[in-house]
Amino acid sequence: MTPSGLPLSRRGILIGAAAAATHLGLPPRAEAQPVSDGFVELRARPVRTLHGARAAASTMGYEGTVPGPTMRIKRGADLRVRLFNDLAEPTSVHWHGVRVPNPMDGVPPLTQPPVVPGTRFDYRFRPPDAGTFWYHAPGAAQLDQGLHGALIVEEAEPVQVDRDVALVLATPGPEGGSLPPALVNGSALPAIAARSGDRLRLRLINATAARGLVLRVEGHAPWVMAIDGQPSEPFLARDGRVGLGPGSRVDLFVDTMQDPGSVAQLVAGDRSEPIARLIYDSGERTRAARRSDPLALPPNPLPARIDLKSSLKVEMALAGAKSFEPSTPPLFVVKRGRAVTLAVRNTSGRSHVIHVHGHSFRLLDRLDDGWKPYWMDSLVVGDQVERIAFVADNPGKWLIESRPLEQASNDAGAWFLVS
Repeated sequence: MTPSGLPLSRRGILIGAAAAATHLGLPPRAEAQPVSDGFVELRARPVRTLHGARAAASTMGYEGTVPGPTMRIKRGADLRVRLFNDLAEPTSVHWHGVRVPNPMDGVPPLTQPPVVPGTRFDYRFRPPDAGTFWYHAPGAAQLDQGLHGALIVEEAEPVQVDRDVALVLATPGPEGGSLPPALVNGSALPAIAARSGDRLRLRLINATAARGLVLRVEGHAPWVMAIDGQPSEPFLARDGRVGLGPGSRVDLFVDTMQDPGSVAQLVAGDRSEPIARLIYDSGERTRAARRSDPLALPPNPLPARIDLKSSLKVEMALAGAKSFEPSTPPLFVVKRGRAVTLAVRNTSGRSHVIHVHGHSFRLLDRLDDGWKPYWMDSLVVGDQVERIAFVADNPGKWLIESRPLEQASNDAGAWFLVS
């Protein structure tokens, strides 16, 4: 696989993040607190995280933790977040993969002014899609220093799983020394509690700016249920492996059918280095036989078809891509509701990741105009031309981010206008 409601009370926006994490054996996460008018407070400030006896390079965090608090909300409910900037530099929040209204996209100065130190900014929107998303500072530097967290938009009706776990994957900085290739929810080798006979939903989030990850749950055959927050037709991961490009998400259903007391590793990379442990309790099985194959998750309101024949054809070159400047002309202008076919050409000699804001897209086949049976919002582009297609149905000025993989670099990209 290649590396997208119901009203709640004010306190119902965030659902017991600390208690849920403890129940699953994961390190407890801080819970953001609602303020008087129903907004959840999200304070960006300096932090210093420790992993064992060594300090990692995380120097910023939301609410004093890395990653920030996990937000959970029902699809269609009103999400209200008040960002306070306690840093010494400007910042904002981008809601990665969420098809937000343009003024809420968090890209200064394209969609909002930067949130300067000592000030605040209110984000308010209703997520139109259920799925696994995340939030982060828009620049690679602040993101990798710790300004990121999970946003889970839950389906209107409960999904038939026994446990639902979000795993935010990030990489420690150069001070990390012998730490594993990825931290999971801010910890090295955390334990994830399991029961024999359960079905576990693992929401994997690659919260890095420029690092690809290949993961496998040893001894298990996970079902891929969603990619980049959008449901796909369920399929078994090839050789049990899943790839996540920077910013990408994959939802897995894992049937935990090993014997009580078993331990299975979540491993990363070609060397299968462990990054977390699935630890079965010693109690009796919750069910004797494996569940039947899972049904697809409920669909989100995305276009059933894309009119490629009359779409606007555009090309984007990644070689020599420059830092994003909103004063430059848009890559293209398109009328709302028209389809766009974007050919992404990379002659730089290094793979890049792109992320399209405000929209989910289909990855087109290279030999014809068919498309892969899933949606995406982030894509790794190698030395072959990749074509994507989407319906430009979200008005405003939207960024297409571009970064080379495995390399510290300035943010680059282009923007387009949906009028």
